[in-house]
Amino acid sequence: MIRILLVLLAIAGLPGAAQAGLTSGTLRHDGMDRSFRLYVPDGLSRFPGPRPLVLVLHGGGGSSREVRYATRGRFDALAEENGFLVLYPDAVRRMWDTGSGEMSRGLSPRRDDHGFLAALIAAVARDHPVDRSRVFATGVSRGGMMAYALACDTPDLLRAIAPVAMVLPAAEARDCAAGAPLGFLLTHGTADPFVPYAGGAINLGRRDRDRVMSAEEAMVVFARRNGCGGAVTERTGHVEHRSLTGCAVPTGFYSVAGGGHGWPGGLKALKGGLAGPINTDVSSPDAIWAFFSAF
Repeated sequence: MIRILLVLLAIAGLPGAAQAGLTSGTLRHDGMDRSFRLYVPDGLSRFPGPRPLVLVLHGGGGSSREVRYATRGRFDALAEENGFLVLYPDAVRRMWDTGSGEMSRGLSPRRDDHGFLAALIAAVARDHPVDRSRVFATGVSRGGMMAYALACDTPDLLRAIAPVAMVLPAAEARDCAAGAPLGFLLTHGTADPFVPYAGGAINLGRRDRDRVMSAEEAMVVFARRNGCGGAVTERTGHVEHRSLTGCAVPTGFYSVAGGGHGWPGGLKALKGGLAGPINTDVSSPDAIWAFFSAF
């Protein structure tokens, strides 16, 4: 049963958010009350038919409130302009259980985040005019890892994913290489200090964790899955945008030269510069919605 309570949230520094459309609630799943925030545009009725739903998944140590702040409330503004819903779920103890890999094996208690997110999508779709064929997920860092896991382990749930600051985890490589075409947009900084652009172990400062493929290897996996044959490249400042061609579904890559660990165009989530520089040449939410809107 979904319980949604209307709340007025005042997040310092969040520009131009239409707070009346934001609700907070809980969904009981697997014996736990799981929290989330949902943004429904005030003018949703102006748009005909069922509407897209975009999941925005916070990184490890983050929250639904934090990721909304880090993206400057831009997904909400885009939802008002384009008529889609934005879902910000919360992980248990701020850490997603992707079902595989060293970090997930070390979680206690383990939790069924695949089932929770699928149930939450279904619950939102019961209460709102959601187009189940246009459900998308983006996420930063561990949230990006959860987007890979949700899409590749749960066929037909998501139409496309757009991970940010997270290249393809080695633990998900086999599942992500197989299956029907899946829309894919990767955004990753070449100077990410935690998730190496060239592949290898994720390093959070204390010890190495799960391993990831390189950004280029990740693109090869999805280019093959989606039947792509070429690419068109354009540059904005330090950002190279590569749109693959001949694909069954849209497939692309934002390679951010010198970019650190976070949302390009967003706010820094970690103090002291630990995550590296945040690129401002592009806005991740705008680029991601432009990608999702092609479906």
